[in-house]
Amino acid sequence: MKGINEKSSFIFRFQEAVIPLAVSVHSIGLETKTSDYSFKGFTRKDVGGAYLFQYTVSGYAEIRIGDRVFPLDQGKAFLVPFASDYHYYMPEDSGHYECLFISFDGPEAEKCWNHIIGTLGPVLILTEHSQPIRHLRHMFQEAKTKKITDTYRLSMMAYQFLMELYRFCKGYSTPVVWPEVIARAVRLLDEGYCEISHLDELAETLGISKYYLIRLFRRMVGKTPIEYLTRKRMEKAVELLSNTERSLDDIAQSIGYMNVNYFSKVFRKYFGMPPGKFRKKYDRFDFMFD
Repeated sequence: MKGINEKSSFIFRFQEAVIPLAVSVHSIGLETKTSDYSFKGFTRKDVGGAYLFQYTVSGYAEIRIGDRVFPLDQGKAFLVPFASDYHYYMPEDSGHYECLFISFDGPEAEKCWNHIIGTLGPVLILTEHSQPIRHLRHMFQEAKTKKITDTYRLSMMAYQFLMELYRFCKGYSTPVVWPEVIARAVRLLDEGYCEISHLDELAETLGISKYYLIRLFRRMVGKTPIEYLTRKRMEKAVELLSNTERSLDDIAQSIGYMNVNYFSKVFRKYFGMPPGKFRKKYDRFDFMFD
């Protein structure tokens, strides 16, 4: 049986600008797929000379660019010309794939693509809280809430996104590629954050010692597995507090805390306030994770 596929995207059709713009956005969106996900560059004729930037939020897919295949697990992004030799898809062993994307064109878009390819290669690794991804999420939310009302503001926001990509590239020569065991650990934490209770359990699944996992994970990801797991749970808690009326006890259990008091303690330590107060004070997209 086919799974559920969801897509929330916005296509922009403003009146033509008075002056040529450095970058113009075609679309921006957030997409979740559990089946039937496959796109080939040379068969796409819908966006002319535009470029596609796509960031993996969760799940797993792959992209073939030329004769090379790259994994697209959480934190991986690619930037390609729409009409070029690539094919991205979900392999058979992938349960789902969630991505944030933007398509754009213009002279600055081409410059940025050339710079990124020459600096980092075809696939980038960015954390969810990196400035390019934070800005892209902000753009998506502005589109979702219908706050982008003219092509000039949209172009300005897109230009800032490209500048954030340039800043990200500064000082880099080649992309850092996670070892497969760390990529797998991140996938397990992303998909099983509500079920994993002990690092021993995760380490045993990966076939390595707990202490080796902690050392390698911290070196590659920048935080320990427990810190990563806590952040994932807090992100989900913010989403549920902001978008649902579910009780604190229900939210706590749904993200992996069997004790609502412990959940409240962790939440207060993380955000400086209890979850009930957070629910009243903040909207999901008004709050940024560090």
